[in-house]
Amino acid sequence: MDEHPNATAYRETADAFRAADMESLRRLIDDDVVWHVPGNNRLSGEVVGRAALFEWFERLRDVTGGSFHLEDQDVVGNDEHVVALSRVSADRETPVSVEVVSVFHYRDGRQLERWFLPADPDAWDRMFS
Repeated sequence: MDEHPNATAYRETADAFRAADMESLRRLIDDDVVWHVPGNNRLSGEVVGRAALFEWFERLRDVTGGSFHLEDQDVVGNDEHVVALSRVSADRETPVSVEVVSVFHYRDGRQLERWFLPADPDAWDRMFS
């Protein structure tokens, strides 16, 4: 069975993020995107708009000293949603790794909204503090 096009779009977005391919990210992420970032850390809160999200990416690099890593475990999608099971990590004072479920809203192959659900909220906060 072929992968749903929205799941493929998410994989392309994750690959573009890892490669810092801003041109592809502009094509794959809606201008009015909203990310809901949980926790009590320097990166938590709502990120509204693609320009703000790209600034958030810069803050992510700064906060993690460029060590942030995203590894997808599984991705499923349908006409409106994508769910990605991932492991995120960064080398802080000690390495931190967190399993994360991300739920996305997609339309026409473009990311509109994202919710992060980390398995270990304390480790999530340590990673971004």
